[in-house]
Amino acid sequence: LAATHDANPPLLRLGFAHVNRLRNGTWSKVKLPRYGESHIATAKDREIINLIRMLSGQNLSYSYSAFEPATLAGRVGPLVVEMAARSGRLYEQGPDRTLGQSLRMGAPRALTWRWAEVKIPGTQEPGWALQAGLDDDGEGGAAQVENPDESSQPTRWFANTPPWYLDSRRGECGVIEIPGLSAEHLALLLKAPPIPQSDFAAHETALLSRLVGLPLPPALKAPRVIQGILPKAILEIEPTPLMQRPQAGLLRAVLRFDYDGLAIFSRNVQSPVLVSRDASEGNPPERVMLHRDVMSEQTALAKLHELSLVGNADGVFHIALAPEQYRWLQWSESDFAPLRDAGFTVVLAPELDGWIERADSLDVSMNEPQGRGAGEAGEAGASQSPWFDLSLGMQINGKRHNILPFLPELLSQLGNFITDDGHIVQLPPFAYLTQPSGKLLRLPTEPLLPWLNALLDLLGERGHDLGAGTLRLSRMEAMRLGAALGTGAQWQGAQALAEMVKQLAGQSALPEVPLPRGLNAELRPYQQQGLNWLQFLRTHSLGGILADDMGLGKTLQTLAHVLVEKQAGRLDRPALVIAPVSLMGNWRREANRFTPGLKVLVLHGAERHEAAADMATHDLIIAPYSLLKRDRERWMKQAWHLVVLDEAQNIKNANTDAAQVVAELNTRHRLCLSGTPMENHLGELWSLFHFLMPGFLGSQARFKLLFRTPIEKLGSSERLDQLRRRITPFMLRRAKSDVATDLPPKQTAVSTVELTGKQADLYETIRLATEKTVRDALANKGLAKSQIQILDALLKLRQVCCDPRLVPLAAAKKIKESAKLELLMELLPEMLAEGRRILLFSQFTSMLELIEEELQKRKLKWVKLTGQSQKRDALIEQFTSGQVPLFLISLKAGGVGLNLPQADTVIHYDPWWNPAVENQATDRAHRIGQTQSVFVYKLVAQGTIEERILALQARKAALADSIYSGSQGRKQPLFTEDDVAELLKPLGQ
Repeated sequence: LAATHDANPPLLRLGFAHVNRLRNGTWSKVKLPRYGESHIATAKDREIINLIRMLSGQNLSYSYSAFEPATLAGRVGPLVVEMAARSGRLYEQGPDRTLGQSLRMGAPRALTWRWAEVKIPGTQEPGWALQAGLDDDGEGGAAQVENPDESSQPTRWFANTPPWYLDSRRGECGVIEIPGLSAEHLALLLKAPPIPQSDFAAHETALLSRLVGLPLPPALKAPRVIQGILPKAILEIEPTPLMQRPQAGLLRAVLRFDYDGLAIFSRNVQSPVLVSRDASEGNPPERVMLHRDVMSEQTALAKLHELSLVGNADGVFHIALAPEQYRWLQWSESDFAPLRDAGFTVVLAPELDGWIERADSLDVSMNEPQGRGAGEAGEAGASQSPWFDLSLGMQINGKRHNILPFLPELLSQLGNFITDDGHIVQLPPFAYLTQPSGKLLRLPTEPLLPWLNALLDLLGERGHDLGAGTLRLSRMEAMRLGAALGTGAQWQGAQALAEMVKQLAGQSALPEVPLPRGLNAELRPYQQQGLNWLQFLRTHSLGGILADDMGLGKTLQTLAHVLVEKQAGRLDRPALVIAPVSLMGNWRREANRFTPGLKVLVLHGAERHEAAADMATHDLIIAPYSLLKRDRERWMKQAWHLVVLDEAQNIKNANTDAAQVVAELNTRHRLCLSGTPMENHLGELWSLFHFLMPGFLGSQARFKLLFRTPIEKLGSSERLDQLRRRITPFMLRRAKSDVATDLPPKQTAVSTVELTGKQADLYETIRLATEKTVRDALANKGLAKSQIQILDALLKLRQVCCDPRLVPLAAAKKIKESAKLELLMELLPEMLAEGRRILLFSQFTSMLELIEEELQKRKLKWVKLTGQSQKRDALIEQFTSGQVPLFLISLKAGGVGLNLPQADTVIHYDPWWNPAVENQATDRAHRIGQTQSVFVYKLVAQGTIEERILALQARKAALADSIYSGSQGRKQPLFTEDDVAELLKPLGQ
């Protein structure tokens, strides 16, 4: 909508053009459409364009390149402007082809007329001219400043037929009503020259009255002088039109100064100023020469500047900086107290009455979508929906309003409060959302915060269309959302899902499962609870980790679970157990002992290919991890009812072949057994859940961003708590100290020995050499790429502590002194003489060989188990039967899978980085069935790397405990350059 510059008086014309949004948020200059660009217009646009072209008299068959703006005229003019305004794309065009503000169609306004005194250029003769003014608000007595610059007026009018007005301040345009005047008469009046005062002589007034058709002006009088009045600064607050809000903010303020009833807008700063005041309360109209208080006005303007308000030529003020738009909301909540405190009288526009609607309580619903097909429930059963529709609403004046469609705007508004890892720690008390009506919706953020964090996590994994007002979640996503929110989450609908979340969280009891027939065992109460939990997971098609301490009967609980499945008729496919090679025999023995009704097949060795042909006819298949990749085609071809990973930490690296094969198996249910589901870092836990429930912990990269880095490196207790809430419902862990109260205590002692002589010299020599190598590697390649040099250095130092002959150096092999071996040979004969049954563990099989030489010299009996041992069962039988009292075991070969409660003493010859590995080895003896106290001895070389390993063990144990319990996360990474420096300290420091 633009004014003509080639007509006198100006006319208002309506055209069709296009503009582009620039990078800085402003608009480009207006461009007329070129030929072939009609495709950018919608069908509704083309209807408006055709009406404009009809107004201009153009042939509708012409292309848009021939388009010219049309002068508004007749009844069609208001109609087409109304249609353009409703489209939301009606704008004012400035004289330099710039895009002004958006416009709406306003109500008709009346045109009033006044006489004004003017000066004729080049003469001093006074004259009279008609000055037309729009009655904007119907308020009588409004002051009019004479001789204004027409282009600077907030409201301008145009001599179209009918005439039009354009109100730039309010963003309105509309038709002018001119009672008593025709359009032709109006045009004549507008073109009339100034009339000299002398023409108002008595004999000519009748003629003037007839020609003009309006009352003649009053007799010319000198203006009354007003001065010395302190002005009152008035701010009229009104909403900014929607289309201008991105640049100008939510609200704007119009400043005027009130001099005892004379309203002066801030844009005119000259003083004195001639003002016409209308008649009011019986007083005749008059002219006033007002002397303005420029200093007071400038002080008011300075106060607005201090409040970050800047004004334009029309006296309209807005907040200068976009990030500070929140100030309008803060001021509004306090009835604009900061503006009132600064001395301004605040007047609110009628549109601001109720412009902020306040939401109260949070109302969340989760419902099954209507029309779900019967086949969608899948294996979980027809009563369990695989999909849920989440709706997030709030009560506004007692009525529920769905706020989920506003989520993108809300998250955008809260961008400064969202951390790099996509987490919100705290929020302002309220958030404000713009509704289609232009009003704002105020939301309390405290009840929204947990939901926002949970949805941020979920939305970070995949995109969602929120326009429909609901968020469709898969069953796994709904479970993940419920677990992330914790026990405080409440929602309407989906009661079965809510009850399942409560049961998983331990808020309500799990259904009791009767013991299956043929189970040759009486389950302890915690084992019965474990069976209930396993059956509950199966019922709801969920995976989980049975993470009981070593020796509490994870194998028995799993076998009972498989037997229940068989007797219920659900085991129409085999169950597969994947375990380390060392546990093959143990699984077979336990199955034969406790569940003889299960048909069991162990696949291992060269004969497995022939046996596998009959695999589908068995109930339970047992196979080692080592065959997963080798026999991958066999595992993939068979459909399984249940896949169980025993010692599941074997897939702690998700990139290994074993982890990738088990993730692809075709199975209904998945289960992990592990007393140490996390040994070193949280990434191992992610790998287990990736097998159990893919996607439950998000992608590997996002899990690192959300949890690993904040917990392991930054010590974030908030992130630790979130992770614990998510995973603990799917992890059942009982400690022996809690459930096996009849188990005798375990007593641990650290026996230190000092390195002396040539052994001490060798340690220091190797330390000095390796320290330089490691330091150079760290400086050149960094910690991540220096692992080989670091581990090699640490290995050599550990070998020296055990026995110099372990070090692969010719000089070292000549040293026969070993302080630790001498200590061991002092302890063993005495312990064996006391009748103790001893398990002796070492990381180094070559160390076990050196120990054997010393035992042979002393004629002491022993058996040894390593990865190279044949007939494992026969070796174990010699110890368990009491034939041999001493069992030498390599930590890798016998640290898991052995049931040796006959032992009452455990010796760790050399400490290992991971305390979980040592604990697993100790639990070969300290387990159900043990009737005696178990004594654990750790042999440590004093002042060496071995003592520092103990400190590192404590840190690793703290991280694991923080996941299993409520303790705080570490504030240091697991393995840092400081750790390396500590481990390589000189002997004795």
